[in-house]
Amino acid sequence: MQQKTILIVDDSATSRLLFRARLPGNSPYVLHEADSLDSAMEKAASIRPEVVVLDYNMPGQSGVEIARAMLKAGIKARFVLFTANTQKSVLDEAAAAGFVAVIEKPVTSEIINDMLEKVGQCN
Repeated sequence: MQQKTILIVDDSATSRLLFRARLPGNSPYVLHEADSLDSAMEKAASIRPEVVVLDYNMPGQSGVEIARAMLKAGIKARFVLFTANTQKSVLDEAAAAGFVAVIEKPVTSEIINDMLEKVGQCN
């Protein structure tokens, strides 16, 4: 099975740790982490992730704004919003920006499995 790359961008070390802990052990994905716009842009440029999981409530900019910056920089990935804020306006903003999925905090193994299945079906 070919390995694929996920970049999780969240300013909360606890959220990133819980995501890592809940990622299935048999997953073909390798997880990388970033905690800010700058570190996310740097990592994405170097690792070229297949999937970018973005926290919506980041300091200074939203996860949707980070995704737009990545797209503008030529990062071609499937974007997933990672948030506890599931208001319709947030979901609509993510959909309009081309996010393929929204996963809700707190994350569980089942939520991650469902998300991986969904992004795997995207062409």
